[in-house]
Amino acid sequence: MTRFKRTMLVVSLLALVVAACGGDTTDTTDGDTPATTAAPDPAETTTSAGEAEEPTTTTAEETPVVRLSALSGGLTAIAQLVIQENGFDLANGFQGEYFYNDPDASGQFFLQRNSDIAFDFDSLGAAIARTQDINVSVFYPLVNNNNCILVQNDSEYQAVEDLTGQRVGHFGADSGTTTSISTILSEFHGMNVFEDFELVETGPPALVELLGQGEVEAIFDFVPHQSRAFVEADARCLLGPINKYLAEQDTGLVNHLSAMTAYDDWLAENEDLALMVMAAWDEAFAWINEDPSRITEGVYAEALAQDNPEVLALIADQVTEIPLFANEWGPDIVDGAEAWVDLAAEQGILIDANPGGVHAIVGGS
Repeated sequence: MTRFKRTMLVVSLLALVVAACGGDTTDTTDGDTPATTAAPDPAETTTSAGEAEEPTTTTAEETPVVRLSALSGGLTAIAQLVIQENGFDLANGFQGEYFYNDPDASGQFFLQRNSDIAFDFDSLGAAIARTQDINVSVFYPLVNNNNCILVQNDSEYQAVEDLTGQRVGHFGADSGTTTSISTILSEFHGMNVFEDFELVETGPPALVELLGQGEVEAIFDFVPHQSRAFVEADARCLLGPINKYLAEQDTGLVNHLSAMTAYDDWLAENEDLALMVMAAWDEAFAWINEDPSRITEGVYAEALAQDNPEVLALIADQVTEIPLFANEWGPDIVDGAEAWVDLAAEQGILIDANPGGVHAIVGGS
């Protein structure tokens, strides 16, 4: 059943969306908006989830509002927070309204249209939604796929095949991390994650402790938890980061960990706003890469939920080494991302066919 949890979530959300739009579907939920948390030391533009409103109607003299949502405690929160803290929204012609969501509420928050653009969606998530007639599209990248299979540095494992039959930690069969690693192992190593490993499931932070204590032989994890595993569990990447792995295979496949995603109708009606948000991210991207240590200090360190100076220093290095963030988009990259969705469908990972329309190019470039 775990293979279908992510799909079932979208099916459930579809019922909520229909109910919210005045359909005949009976709403059996309590009607509450998913909980969100404010960014550390939030700017005045940050509001709580319960205060989410319809997009503001503006006159020519007013600054249009765009509601942005990100996953708290990770790199999408950093991407959004850099825009917010540096005023890159106003500099590019819009006023951001910012939401930072807990993992169990993030997708629901966006799919119920509480935000205009989600910073924490991926191609497979959009594909699953589209199979249920929830027409959302990925239109600009934010975070490269930095997922790794991690083992302890002094372990005997030299190839993923060596882990066959061993206990391996992950944080959900339907998570973007497990699905991307599963796709890689199936396509390039002839392995089945769910049959070849003894899987142990817990949260991304707790996986680091499991590895460090020898409770598992390997874990699937991402930055910043991966960074902490290097420092505090003496870990190394046995396979990954995924973006580098795909580049080495020279197949043209592209899979971003997170990307800007919006409803098709919003994109059609607000192309100029989407371009403004993309431009704001371009400025944030340049600001981060100019001095990566910036995202390891103050409110940014709080957003990453990391306080170990060694871990934070490593994250700063990973910004350019992996690299962590992305802002290149165009026909070739979209073709590679579409090929990734095709491959996931071919393997039967959460979808059986590419529904089409998963990716969009805003502004025709």
